[in-house]
Amino acid sequence: MNKVKAAEDFLKSLENPQITMDIMVDRIDVQMLYVINNYSDLISKVRKKTNSLEEKDIVTCSMIIGYLLKSHLDRYELEQSLKINVLD
Repeated sequence: MNKVKAAEDFLKSLENPQITMDIMVDRIDVQMLYVINNYSDLISKVRKKTNSLEEKDIVTCSMIIGYLLKSHLDRYELEQSLKINVLD
């Protein structure tokens, strides 16, 4: 299976709210959910001020930001792990 098909299948599975909730609880800690929720307030305020963003644009941006956040946190955890290993 290629990455595009895997991504499409994963996003399709998220149409089931129970699957989405199970994955979210399994992969995201509560503190990170608070950070994400607070950031969504900011996006909502920007939309209200500009009235230029359509709902699809917000969803697309949110998915991209989520992808960037995930890769950033993966890198952070790797850096922390390497620091610990170097000190051992």
